[in-house]
Amino acid sequence: MTGNRPRLGFFAILLGYFAIILDGSVLNIAIPAIRRGLGTPMAGAQWVLNGYTLTLAALLLTAGALGDRLGLRRMLLAGVLLFTAASAACAAAPGLGVLIAARVAQGVGAADRKSTRLNSSHITI
Repeated sequence: MTGNRPRLGFFAILLGYFAIILDGSVLNIAIPAIRRGLGTPMAGAQWVLNGYTLTLAALLLTAGALGDRLGLRRMLLAGVLLFTAASAACAAAPGLGVLIAARVAQGVGAADRKSTRLNSSHITI
């Protein structure tokens, strides 16, 4: 079982990265449904998408530096927890403002997770 642990950790890292890419891409398809469901104009729907993308891009280098200082494993786990909690908040968002705030929080969690990807192939979970 000990020999499989690095493989399992690496698979978990790859699965997490896939979730980041999927989350950034699938929303483009869901924008019309979000607009209808929340009754929001296109500008509001664009902020749902951009809140995540801009936050992720803006914090990626900062999260990498924090990962070097605080530890990659700690940053990875914090990112997973934040991303998961923010995803639940997105699903339960009653309005546009809450949805945008939750997407920004998802971007922070994704930056934490994505910044650890290249350096974390040696981490086992």
